[in-house]
Amino acid sequence: MEKSSSSSSSSSFVPIENVDWISTLPNDLLLVILSRLSTEEAVRTSVVSKRWEHVWKHMSHIALDMRKKVTSSNNTLDVTKRVAPLMTKIINNHRGHLESCVIDSYTNGMLNTWIDSLTGVRQTKHLTLRRHVGEEKWQNSCRDFPQNSFSFASLTSLSLFSYTLRTSHSFNDCQNLKTLKLWVTFASEAGIFNRILASCPSLEVLVLGVGCFKKGGPLKIDNKRLKLLKVSAYGEMEGIKVTSPSLHILAIDEVLPCERYNFDLTSPGLQFSRFLARISLPHVSYNISKEENCIGHEEYVIKSGGALLRKSFPAYMSVSVDLMNAREVSRLRQVLLAWTHPIRLELEIIFKLLARYIYVEKNNAHREEEASPKYKEPFPNAEFRVDTLWMYNFSGSSEEEFAFVSCLVRQKTVKRRMMIKTTGFPERNKLEIETAVAKLRALKTKDQWELTINCF
Repeated sequence: MEKSSSSSSSSSFVPIENVDWISTLPNDLLLVILSRLSTEEAVRTSVVSKRWEHVWKHMSHIALDMRKKVTSSNNTLDVTKRVAPLMTKIINNHRGHLESCVIDSYTNGMLNTWIDSLTGVRQTKHLTLRRHVGEEKWQNSCRDFPQNSFSFASLTSLSLFSYTLRTSHSFNDCQNLKTLKLWVTFASEAGIFNRILASCPSLEVLVLGVGCFKKGGPLKIDNKRLKLLKVSAYGEMEGIKVTSPSLHILAIDEVLPCERYNFDLTSPGLQFSRFLARISLPHVSYNISKEENCIGHEEYVIKSGGALLRKSFPAYMSVSVDLMNAREVSRLRQVLLAWTHPIRLELEIIFKLLARYIYVEKNNAHREEEASPKYKEPFPNAEFRVDTLWMYNFSGSSEEEFAFVSCLVRQKTVKRRMMIKTTGFPERNKLEIETAVAKLRALKTKDQWELTINCF
């Protein structure tokens, strides 16, 4: 019996072939795997086998970071000399076009070569260049990028961090750029930034953290297609003048060095009332767009998760929304959820289309999004809280408005004050508003003793 058992065991043994199933996958799937790795790790896979040798060269995104090598050496100059040629080799060995590239470096030495290769040869769409202060210090951060460096048709998004610009000629005729971000970027005077912005007429997203070393007039932002603007200014900036008729998101990230009268805003798409007198203080004004594809909203909510516009203290936000438009209501939810401010939030809501709520007959509705939300779930969620809510154009007769505001009371979204503006309405509408306010007060529970609901 033992012999039989042994014979049976040996006959059931099946040898397992040593097969590299991963390497048999098509390049598209291998590139998905490599996208989970850092660029340095992806490049190392080229030594695994001949099958892997050239796969990384077709990655759509590469990130080159000198800082990783500095941890083992205090001499950034030495690291730069060793690492810069390797970064050049990676860029030159890449094949095809690049969707995006991020470079963190301590040196200016090879930068022009990298830019020329990335924008001119590899047709990079999104380019980020971040300079970090090493032994070269700030005096060597000045840049004369090559003329027309950023005017290649493929380049649609550019981000520069920690540079001092001597001239604007690298931005000559930048019809291609739709997104421009200048973080901690300095110039001798505002005129350099003005010429840069004038050379970029297609901008839709503009993020500026800029400063000047000497006075030379105001910063002029005159871009007709601009949808999102975030601005903070340092140094000798004498003022800011914004003329952007398409603008629907404005963020003041820092207390501006100029007085209120030196901030001149011409943008009919933006509506904000209470915060107008302190526009130079940190705040966000957000006109929710009903456009199907909105680059400003995508940049704010999808790409940055709200981090792009979240820094101010205390936090002020002004939002204009049409509650009859389901897309705008959905975006309002996303905007508020993205604003996870740790301190407190003073929120201003301006309801759009007041005339339609009051005068247009209910059976005359012809909008795309006809079904208004019923707010069965907490809006925007159960955790969101504001310290004070200011409301404008609350008619008192709109079912959509009352459903929305009553939801904010019932779920205890507003902690201290709910202020409703009645001035500006005809007398016959004020009675409707006061009746609606009385109903809202009746919704308060005993533990909401701190909340006041008043008209102003």
